[in-house]
Amino acid sequence: MIEVRHEAPDGPAARALWAEYMALVRDRLGDDFEPTEQIFASERDFGTWLVLHVDGEAVACGGLRELEPGIGEIKRMFVTAAARRRGHGLRLLGELEAAARAEGHTRVRVYTTDVLVEARKLYSTAGYRLISSHREGDRVDHWLEKTL
Repeated sequence: MIEVRHEAPDGPAARALWAEYMALVRDRLGDDFEPTEQIFASERDFGTWLVLHVDGEAVACGGLRELEPGIGEIKRMFVTAAARRRGHGLRLLGELEAAARAEGHTRVRVYTTDVLVEARKLYSTAGYRLISSHREGDRVDHWLEKTL
């Protein structure tokens, strides 16, 4: 059974998924990568935090915050390795977009990086388009946007 639940962004499921997410990012960007609030936001920034559970196990999460009136931002979206390639990311993204619409947003953005190839493919499949890119040292980051 698959359930998407509103949970706390600093709850046990979010913390466990965050630890796995950070391990993946550090594996791809190097151990010296430091997560910042600018990149990942802080738990207090999220108006909506969702966790996707499969048979009671938390396998994916993501949050939504307001960037400015009418524009939401999806942050910290992650699917655990064992649950990938089953449509969970697309389902969670759809739920976050529905939450953005319900909050009155007409556009939603995501901030991602080149090394997160799976995320970029997911966002492209879901209709996000590149609006800007910039280099941060050896890393190239991207803002993607979708009109809701």
